[in-house]
Amino acid sequence: MKQEDQFRFVSLLALELDNGDISLPSLPDVVMKIRKLLSSEDCDFERISQAVSVDPVLVSRLFVFANSAFYNRANVKVESLDGAIGRLGFEVVRSAAMSLAMKQLYGSDKHSKSAKQQKAVWARGMKLSCMAFAVASLDDTLNQESAFLCGLLHEVGSLYILTKAGEFPGLLAEAESLHGLMAEWNPQISKSIVESWGFATEIIESTDPASYVDHDTDTPANLIDVMIVAQLMLGDTEENLQSLFDSDLSCQKLGMSNDAAAQVMTAYRDKLKTMQQSLN
Repeated sequence: MKQEDQFRFVSLLALELDNGDISLPSLPDVVMKIRKLLSSEDCDFERISQAVSVDPVLVSRLFVFANSAFYNRANVKVESLDGAIGRLGFEVVRSAAMSLAMKQLYGSDKHSKSAKQQKAVWARGMKLSCMAFAVASLDDTLNQESAFLCGLLHEVGSLYILTKAGEFPGLLAEAESLHGLMAEWNPQISKSIVESWGFATEIIESTDPASYVDHDTDTPANLIDVMIVAQLMLGDTEENLQSLFDSDLSCQKLGMSNDAAAQVMTAYRDKLKTMQQSLN
């Protein structure tokens, strides 16, 4: 790709970010309704069930989730929507709805020039989601489903970059340059998109954890710490991780150690297997 074309592309991203023009398609109505219900004080089982029942694809996925080995420890199959929601709980229903919506968003144009790269970004985001879910299990005060959601939303900036890169064919052909652009711009763009979708502040900030990490050693671990550790667990070698457990503040807050890491990896593999089976 010519240097001037890459400059034009970066300038376009910067201009859209400054003008607040960063956007992806809105989340499906059922997802928005579930989120709204869960945030209201009068949320109840009947309302959630009614909201879910209008989306047959989501209903079918909830049955798969509810009857998976991860959520069906007693090996008792549920055959009603109410039974599936009751087993999973409202938070898991929300995560399942978001997962399905995001998977559809990443695969919305299978004939796109960037379809292959979008698939890779989706796979990376799913791994991060499952790792965040597993890391959050180390602290009882943290919500694992919220941690999963943070991971799920973390890469939407990269998706946006790929959709825009379709206008610059030379960039799509240069994997190294494209990867560098996504690494640099994903946090800012993801933050802008997640903010426009109306998520809570901590989830918005988790899209750019390095900028929002609390360096106060007395502050309890939060979802930003979870995202930092999840990224480390997926990106560093075992040798590097052992030194980070003692030096990285987020690792310290979450009590990371070799034993804890082994526990996290087991939970990560179980969750990832369930998500892959349930969303295919």
